[in-house]
Amino acid sequence: MTTREIPKPDFLSDEEWKNLMATRDPKIIAAVAKIHVKDYIEANGEGDLYYTQGGPTCLVTSVGRKTGNEVISPVNFMRDGDDVYVVGSIAGLERHPHWALNLDANPTAWVQDKATRYPVTVHRLVGEERAAMWPKLTEFFRLWGHFQKYCDREFMVFRLSPKES
Repeated sequence: MTTREIPKPDFLSDEEWKNLMATRDPKIIAAVAKIHVKDYIEANGEGDLYYTQGGPTCLVTSVGRKTGNEVISPVNFMRDGDDVYVVGSIAGLERHPHWALNLDANPTAWVQDKATRYPVTVHRLVGEERAAMWPKLTEFFRLWGHFQKYCDREFMVFRLSPKES
């Protein structure tokens, strides 16, 4: 798989960018994600597990679109009230992350924010709704906007809202 060269943004140090680019490979991302999920669950998301690439991280459990199995992924997020917003950037790689494709195909999902895990209603933002939310998302987590500038695919954006009991 070829990946487009992305210039370093001015809001990251050379070392932070070097470390991020060293792991910008789907196989490395998948391997690191498995370890992150295990450690996050064991530590209830505390410490260094909560902030990755400069933003908060939650665990999103989606249902595999091909397997039907639950899949847990560490994902950067932005909270707005009770809602959680997640962006399928996967460091600007050419393909959408598996969790975003899963959420798009099957809106059954759960969020774990630190020690709290709860079911959510999944809503994909498209068109004007996505465009209206995009500036707020990229102001909160600037890497989303930076990677989107250099990627041909439009990143999927989802609002995950706690299900009513």
